[in-house]
Amino acid sequence: MRTCLLINNSPQPGRARLAKLGGGGMSLLGLMSKLPEYGWQPHVVVPGEGQFTEHARALGLPVEVYPFQPLTASRPLACALGTLHWYRLFRRVRPAIIHGNGFDLSRSFALAAGLAGIPYVTHVRFPVDEAGARWTLHGLPKPAAFIFNSQAMRDALWPLLQRMTPRSRPYVVHNAVDLERFPHAPLPATPPFRVGIVANFAPFKRHEDFLRMAAILLGHRTDLAFWIVGEDTEGTGRRAQLEQLTRSLGIEAHVQFLGHRTDIPDILRQLFVLIVPSQFEPFGRVVVEAMACGRPVIGSRSGGIPEIIEDGKTGFLRNVGDVHGFAEAVLTLLSNPTLWAQMSLNAAQCAHQRFALPAHTQAITAIYDEVLQARS
Repeated sequence: MRTCLLINNSPQPGRARLAKLGGGGMSLLGLMSKLPEYGWQPHVVVPGEGQFTEHARALGLPVEVYPFQPLTASRPLACALGTLHWYRLFRRVRPAIIHGNGFDLSRSFALAAGLAGIPYVTHVRFPVDEAGARWTLHGLPKPAAFIFNSQAMRDALWPLLQRMTPRSRPYVVHNAVDLERFPHAPLPATPPFRVGIVANFAPFKRHEDFLRMAAILLGHRTDLAFWIVGEDTEGTGRRAQLEQLTRSLGIEAHVQFLGHRTDIPDILRQLFVLIVPSQFEPFGRVVVEAMACGRPVIGSRSGGIPEIIEDGKTGFLRNVGDVHGFAEAVLTLLSNPTLWAQMSLNAAQCAHQRFALPAHTQAITAIYDEVLQARS
């Protein structure tokens, strides 16, 4: 069995708010759990302890903690020592390939990988600007492949990256969900009907649109509750701003801020519908999770969301910022239980057919094989 060394960028030492397990970490854990079935032994390195390491160890996955830092020319001694550590780690673990779970991670290990003669792939889960891309890639061995989590991400970034790394190969592999954790659930039997958003409080998630949509809906009917699941992971005061907006809209009696939750499957099964109004969602993992639970999703027509939702069949798509359109879609489902039931069934079937872990793992390991074949 060949070894794949996976490198994750969280949790980060000294940044406690980033110790929580996010979508990228969940996706990596799912992949690691299935790799042995496809002939690969996973070994993961992270810079600190947190929810990711707890989950990995609970799954029996090997975890190694090393607080690595990006290489910088202004600290030559630290660069040399960091590269030596990585080189020794690679010689000990002897991976056939290295998989960086984040764009900028290669700035730490790429030089050692080149010295050890080990190819690496970079998983691109979030947007990166030109300056950040140049800083990450400058002066170091380049990735053999980039794995984008949506076609939208590939379209946005590959023209830039191709100029910097002409020998790298681009691939698109949608994120997958452990569907056993997100079983289908029936329509909530009695009011209040819960309308939810599950996202950290980054501005591009557009929680303000969710709240303004809630105000519109409450003007039509009052048997609704609005759940906001997530936290201000960057510590910018966003929660206080959103709570103030809730009060100014006069809807605080119907809105609950539930904070960071570890029981997301149970939360989703209690919802009537999930709202994803993001400005640009690189993929939209929570969309698949909600669909697996049989929840219709109303999402913005942006980023990777249209690659998941089939408008009018598994959910609805609306333009970014169209709060009236989001509200209209919710009212359509509330007034038509038959439509909700059919859309619920379609959503669950789509999740199982397109976003199951085995297909995702097979696609990733096929990339590993292509990289190694091209290198040999």
